[in-house]
Amino acid sequence: MRRNSVNQRSTVEELAANCLDVRELFKAGALDGGWVTFRWPEFRWPKVRNIRFSRYLIQIELLNQVVVQQVPVSWTPCNYGGARPWLHCLCGRRVARLFRGFGGYYCRPCCGNPIYESQKRNQKARAYLQAYRARQQLGGSRPVIDPVPARSYRMKRKTYARLCDRIERLERPLIGSRIVRHAPLFIRPLTY
Repeated sequence: MRRNSVNQRSTVEELAANCLDVRELFKAGALDGGWVTFRWPEFRWPKVRNIRFSRYLIQIELLNQVVVQQVPVSWTPCNYGGARPWLHCLCGRRVARLFRGFGGYYCRPCCGNPIYESQKRNQKARAYLQAYRARQQLGGSRPVIDPVPARSYRMKRKTYARLCDRIERLERPLIGSRIVRHAPLFIRPLTY
């Protein structure tokens, strides 16, 4: 019974499709100065009516709520200059991402502490997932079935050799296993 409850829980990868990431906002220039109102694409945040950003506060207006959620932003100095932004959840935690859940944006523990996708899998399935992600770094192909992709023009030979060794080490126990026969053609990319 415990096994089914683990498989039904939402994963961090599923929640990351609809999260508020301070690193993305910082790169987009939303946290530069005064109040900035962005109209983000509907597919990114479908339940958000309006978002306003300033250097120290984010106001999120959701479609189904009257009260605007206010997310404080703090900054920590970096060792070699500059500063790194952080979002603060309602519980007081300082985090880089807030996930959509329960009528607002909250940190991972407040959303029920979702598990990672790899935690749902057994040892061979985790090895398959790692091999798949290593092959994505080389340009992408399916583990065990397809040959290892050729080295890209800008990749160093040492890096390519290290990735090939890792792929070979991960795929060796997978040869002829049931995991390879029943594996999906596409695995959702990491969104960290």
